[in-house]
Amino acid sequence: MTLIPPAGLDIKIGLHQRLVPSLLQDFYPEGLPEDWRANYLVLLTQAIWVGADDPDLDDVLEAIARAPKPVRTVWAGDGDSAVLQNWQHANPDLSVIVLPPGALIWSPGSDVVGARVGLIPACAEPLTLRTWFEAFAAQAPHESCALFIAGNPPSVATLNRAQTLLELLGW
Repeated sequence: MTLIPPAGLDIKIGLHQRLVPSLLQDFYPEGLPEDWRANYLVLLTQAIWVGADDPDLDDVLEAIARAPKPVRTVWAGDGDSAVLQNWQHANPDLSVIVLPPGALIWSPGSDVVGARVGLIPACAEPLTLRTWFEAFAAQAPHESCALFIAGNPPSVATLNRAQTLLELLGW
């Protein structure tokens, strides 16, 4: 049985900590030039978490803007940032969720309601992932949202399972 998400709800999946050393070792192909990482990331994820102090911010924002498929951007920080506003002005059709300090972030087992962004731990069990997706969808506003695989090391396997499961569920 396919669970139909609420009308207007659109969930994208990404990796929360794209710059941790363990991910740099496990996610990117060996020998991939550092300046190609952002492009590789946008090809394999649906959502990217960025912040104004990220050392690769310019590369990531450029890669998102030029991506061959839609990639949801979650901007963690001040929505009045000149960098963000200039980027949004140059790319008005791109999906951005601004996550100001103190914003609600959902996680499994939390009692948060109304969060557009969630963090889930690495998990190999499709049933658990589906349970989390359904719980996130039940509390989320009916608009664009993002779920991120959290933890160090972030799990590429969980990312792949989550993306596949969302597709199988018709989300």
